[in-house]
Amino acid sequence: MRTLSPFKAVLHALNSVSTYPGAAIRFGMFWIPLLFVIGLVEWALFPQAPDAPPSGAALFMQMASAALSLIGFGSMAVSWHRFILRDEVGSPTRVDPIVWRYVGNSLLIMVMILAPIVVMAAVMAILPPIFSVLFLPVAVVAGASAVRLSIKLPAVALGRTDFGFRDAWAASTGNFWQIVGVFFLNAAVVFSAGAVFMLVLWLVERILPAAVPVVALLIAAAFQLAYVMFNASIFTSLYGFFIEKRDF
Repeated sequence: MRTLSPFKAVLHALNSVSTYPGAAIRFGMFWIPLLFVIGLVEWALFPQAPDAPPSGAALFMQMASAALSLIGFGSMAVSWHRFILRDEVGSPTRVDPIVWRYVGNSLLIMVMILAPIVVMAAVMAILPPIFSVLFLPVAVVAGASAVRLSIKLPAVALGRTDFGFRDAWAASTGNFWQIVGVFFLNAAVVFSAGAVFMLVLWLVERILPAAVPVVALLIAAAFQLAYVMFNASIFTSLYGFFIEKRDF
């Protein structure tokens, strides 16, 4: 059994992104501008008050944008996994069975993790408020479980069909608290990046309020690219450490 160092795993993921920014931009050069343009069109055609429910057309646009975001996420993540693990320079427009399988597995992980959380939240709603303290450990376990299951995703990106969720779970046995550490460090990095982007948006709002919607979309596009690559790098690092027996 290998013992993971959470700090080394996250630093390795950050180093992967910072070392190959050109590859990250290449893999996002199709999807990120596309999603930006869709967001711009949605903002221009369907402006609405914050408290107003979206119209049918606006809801359809949001669903289409979410679907494209998922496909783009799968395409960029698959290309990134294969680049880091196999030095493969893929196409930025890649949409093939591997990408579809990657998206499907990602959604399945989301459902498996969110379903018990939603059920627990519903139960908490009818219990005295003091029981809400139980939600935090459940959320931590769910987050760590999502990370453990996601070790399968790089295997999917490599085209492996012999490596399932059970294998991903077994590979990280004995490293629960280390995985919890990775989960919290991952969240801290994402939160810090989000805070910086929010600060930039706040400054723009003070200097040039009219530019806020466009700047917000640009920031969201940059954040999405960075998040996809960093998140994929976390799973790549864990897969490389546990499955391919690589050292950081």
